[in-house]
Amino acid sequence: MIEQPIEMIDEAALQRLIDNQVSEGRDLEFKRELPGGNDEATREFLADVTAFANAQGGDIIYGLDEANGVAANLPGVEADDHDAAILRLEGKLQTGVNPRLIGARTQWVPLANGRSALVLRIPGSLNAPHRVTYKGGARFFGRNSRGKYELDVHDLRHAFTDAAQLPQQFRQLHAEAIAASQGVEMPFAVEKAPVAVISVAPLGLFREERRIEVARENAVVPVRVGAFSSLDTIDGVLVHAPLNDAGRVGSYALTYRTGRTDSAFVIGGVRRNNGEDWRTCWPATFEHGLQAMTNATQMQLRQHGIEGPWVILVSVYGAKGFRMILGDGYQTALAFRNNVLLGQHIVERIDNEALMPIAEAFWLLFGVHRPKNRALGAER
Repeated sequence: MIEQPIEMIDEAALQRLIDNQVSEGRDLEFKRELPGGNDEATREFLADVTAFANAQGGDIIYGLDEANGVAANLPGVEADDHDAAILRLEGKLQTGVNPRLIGARTQWVPLANGRSALVLRIPGSLNAPHRVTYKGGARFFGRNSRGKYELDVHDLRHAFTDAAQLPQQFRQLHAEAIAASQGVEMPFAVEKAPVAVISVAPLGLFREERRIEVARENAVVPVRVGAFSSLDTIDGVLVHAPLNDAGRVGSYALTYRTGRTDSAFVIGGVRRNNGEDWRTCWPATFEHGLQAMTNATQMQLRQHGIEGPWVILVSVYGAKGFRMILGDGYQTALAFRNNVLLGQHIVERIDNEALMPIAEAFWLLFGVHRPKNRALGAER
């Protein structure tokens, strides 16, 4: 896979594949021409795409010629109507694959010779294994470093087992993130207060081991910090708020070299009001942090060619006995759960619409429905 956001891939990026003699592999394939319209060409196209989806995902580049599997020439392809060409390919995927494949993206790259290349980016799928069902077919394909291959009974057994285990694997990683925020195998813990923990990972995380170059300059920065420190660890780069007198922090973010992030931050506290201690959680703080941490992950990882669909897990702990104080002074009910998962969400793209169900679950923790007309992150 080209380690760039798909919309930033240009002719220079494709030419570098040739200049650097990049080979086809587990996550990259070159095709001189667009898929044809006959049955054989359609089956080949669907086999190529599902093989990537059933593995860890990857890029197919149409209009880039190869010699013995190595990028060799960039003639481009002729396509009078780019939109029609994309619709034709999307139609094949919609009718010839089961279960339906989501998250595939395309990008036309104009070339100096007047032609174009087409980049098709396929994510690793949570719904794998996908089957090619075109005209009554029933074949499964996988992909390794030598290209695609048809799955046999043994491969299929493992594919179905691995797919069933994916949700639990993500939840296990998130459970470890919660423990880390409490100081388990960490140089510090988050302050003793209500805390939100957010884990964000691409669906293809468990398909194949991936290593990205994470440095302090491109690691995710935590919320609610004016100043911060960073620490290189075995796992990745840990960026955190200053330590308080108790050796704890208000927030941190850990960007893993495997291509995912965990973050944690305080979302409430005890404040004096008219001589009383008010144990309060702040919905705007939670929502701002949710937006910041998920969007920063999407932006930073896409620079390494990592695309969605994304798995987002969000938990809140320490909120039992706290309430929200809304803008009109209304006090919500006390939260009666101390450690709650607000959901495991799979989204094609991280934006406010995709994050809204998490915000709604947060409000229900305090016994109230989130106002329909309230913008995500709004103070009032």
